[in-house]
Amino acid sequence: MNFSLPYPTREIDLQLEGGHTFKLLEVADAEALLDELILKGDQHEDVQDERIPYWAELWPSALGMAQFLLKRADSGAGLIREGQGVLELGCGLGLPGIVAGKLGGQVTLSDYLEPALDFARSNWALNNAAEANYTLLDWRQPDADLAADVLLASDITYEARNFPYLPHAFRTLCKPGGTIVLSDPRRQVAREFFHDLPAKGFIMEKFEEPVKFQGKTIVIHLYTLRIEA
Repeated sequence: MNFSLPYPTREIDLQLEGGHTFKLLEVADAEALLDELILKGDQHEDVQDERIPYWAELWPSALGMAQFLLKRADSGAGLIREGQGVLELGCGLGLPGIVAGKLGGQVTLSDYLEPALDFARSNWALNNAAEANYTLLDWRQPDADLAADVLLASDITYEARNFPYLPHAFRTLCKPGGTIVLSDPRRQVAREFFHDLPAKGFIMEKFEEPVKFQGKTIVIHLYTLRIEA
């Protein structure tokens, strides 16, 4: 499965609440990718654009969103219905999108960097028999043709430089009447961003989802957004 991937991998077995199991491949040495980026020099476009390989590892917020989607579905209050279009923004390894596929969504996995999509493809194949779509997407220039019924975005609020672009991306990439689901590991830098979303025309609900990650319990904040008519 991993012979075509651009970096050595390791496999993760995930056991989520409710008896749900998943397998993921992540980069075996993510630090090596960061070193590779730094060696390109300050003037390289990848360094100028800060294309840091955050995608290469599983993050707690992706686990939190996956668990949140599954628990909502198990309780009968699922956010994803059979046949709905689902777009994962900044998918990285693709776990939330994979879960959305398990729940019957017609999924498109998107990321800014091609290696992330390589891993997302492999991880999808490890977990889902149905097909998914994959596309490069810069949320600073969102493509309205990709708009979906449900927009998933896990831990994309890690840098303040992204914040001015995100409300427009949400409106562009979520169909009218659709739902946006965000996860965040309670980053201090993102608090004002989330606080301001209602004033920007989003109807927001907030939830907490504890996850077990590397021997610790981490509480992830989940937000569901709808766009005011």
